[in-house]
Amino acid sequence: MAVDPYVPTRPEDAPRRSVAVPPAAGWLADRPGDIDPDLGSGRKGVLFGSPGPDSGYALTLAKHFHDQITAVFPETVHDAESLAAHVAMRRGGVFGRAPVRADVELGLTLFGWLGDPPAELVEWRRKAVANVGHDYPRRVSLVEAIPEWVIRQRPDQIRDRLSDWKHLLGFKVAVPSSPFTGA
Repeated sequence: MAVDPYVPTRPEDAPRRSVAVPPAAGWLADRPGDIDPDLGSGRKGVLFGSPGPDSGYALTLAKHFHDQITAVFPETVHDAESLAAHVAMRRGGVFGRAPVRADVELGLTLFGWLGDPPAELVEWRRKAVANVGHDYPRRVSLVEAIPEWVIRQRPDQIRDRLSDWKHLLGFKVAVPSSPFTGA
């Protein structure tokens, strides 16, 4: 709309040409924590983990199970909470969300700290998990060895299959040969 003829105008009130904004420069994922969108979230390697939002909340959730955990010396309740929280962080990252109580429960159930685990699992666990709460690389290797199909299960499904704990924890279990296959 034009200005009325009786309104005085000054030269500085006149419309000015806008400055052209140049196009954005390209971006590269060159910092250590950057995830390249071209590669997606499927980066694999040593200590990459499964990033997800608000992962540290799993440590708070793990503390709620403190009185329910049955640890056998030399492992401690702290080791159990740390490892279960790490499982919860991975599970939350796989589903693209923050960890929830069921994620921590899955970790505690999977390693036999809740319920009535097989004796072989307890014997293996007490040696393999001792001081894992203070050993990040070992904790990551234990959690990353768990197959993703196990991480996607519900805690009650894991509880029902805990007799097959070696398979659930990602151990390479030798399948007995059949006399009919010739192997």
